[in-house]
This record gives sequence, structure tokens and C-alpha cells, in this order.
Amino acid sequence: MNIETDGLVIKTQKVGETDTLITVLTSKYGLIRAFVRRSTAIRSNMLATTQLLSYNDFVFYKGKNSYSVTSATPKASFFKLNEDIDAMAIGFYLAELFGELAPENHESEDLLKLLLNSLYLMAEKKRPPVQVKAVAELRALSNSGYMPNLVACENCGTYESDPMYFNPASGLLFCADCGGPADGMSLSLSAVTAMRFICYSEEKKVFNFSLTDEAMKELAQAAEQFALQQTGRSFKTLDFYKSLPKGSR
Repeated sequence: MNIETDGLVIKTQKVGETDTLITVLTSKYGLIRAFVRRSTAIRSNMLATTQLLSYNDFVFYKGKNSYSVTSATPKASFFKLNEDIDAMAIGFYLAELFGELAPENHESEDLLKLLLNSLYLMAEKKRPPVQVKAVAELRALSNSGYMPNLVACENCGTYESDPMYFNPASGLLFCADCGGPADGMSLSLSAVTAMRFICYSEEKKVFNFSLTDEAMKELAQAAEQFALQQTGRSFKTLDFYKSLPKGSR
């Protein structure tokens, strides 16, 4: 049986001499892992469409125990990410993170759109990579059932104080009177407001904000720690990004 869907390649693995196993985040079916026969052969017409972070229209053949790629037509690529090593590293990390969050055999249009928009904004230099990373982390987790409770202080209901304390493990917020270092990381009101905006705003507006450099660093740290705590794992691609010389970070 053949199925048709658009999808972004988020992982590739060489199998044998010329075959590739790809993981594709699709809008209709979530994650699909499929074999691409002779994809690395010199004359293969599948070479470009099986590259990491390539976005294509796919036709998959669904066999008894596995999928294989029947055809793939390019829709978009993000080659410009190679011009900024921070952006490229974040792109690889987000692909790994979304692969952890996305379901199999279940519609994932929101996650796919978010990842595509993130890659586009970095490739075209329309948003700083550090901002894109934080937005993608918080919004993807929120869309996947891990939304933090940022409405008010968990203990007393205070909406605003400066600072506030965010606990990445619980996803809870505490005001200056109720919380402290033991309850999580100290965040300025600007960073908290940005987190609320990311989690609760309309999808098309989620990247539309600006912060001072200091508040952006706070947001980036909070979003990253929340992602690590909620997924309960580390990411090699994130380790690579963190090993880079400090640039936009």
C-alpha cells in the first residue's frame, strides 16, 4: 500500500553499502522510518531528498514490517543554515528533539510547521538562532502535552514579581515571596512574559517578540532546562552546540 505525505527528514542512518534508513516527520502520520534503496549510489535520484533537514513530498510503500520510499519530490531545503554554525547546530538539535516528541502514526502538522518555521527563520536570518531555539523548545513541549504552568505563582497566585522562580522539573512558577533558589531558576519579569507569550500565543505570532540580551539568555536557559527535564534525556546534538565558541549565545 502506498501513502502520500509531505515530511522533513530529521534523521539518517546508512544501512549496508548504498541504502539509507531515514526518519521523517510528516504532517499526516507523525514519525515514519523508511528505507531508501541505493540512495547513496552516485546516480541515485534520491540523494538530495534523503539529506538531513530536506523537506519533500514523499510516497511511501507500507510493507508488512517496514516502510520504504517509493519517490520523493523536493519542496524546500535549508542550505543557508551552513552559513552559521550556531544555526546549523541548533537545526540538528531541534530535529533530534522533535524526533523525541513526535508520535508515530498520528497527525503532527503543528510540530512539523513549527520545525519548518524555525529552520526558515534561522536560514534567512530573520530571528537570532538563540531565540528560535527557545521558542521551538517551549512551544514543541507545550504542543506535546508538557506545557508549563506559567499563569501565576503556584503557592499564592501572584501574577507578577521581579524576579520570579521557574522550576524546570515541575514546570511551575513561584513569586519572589514564595520561591527562591531551591524552587528553580531566577527569571526577570521580561523573561517570564516571553515564556508566557511562547506558550499561550497564536501559532503565527509565536516568534514575534524581542528581548534584551540578558533576558534572552535567561529565556534560553529556562527553555533548555525545561526541555531536558521533561524529556529526561540528553541530546548529542545539543552537546555539540554547547561545545561551540560563544557567538550569538
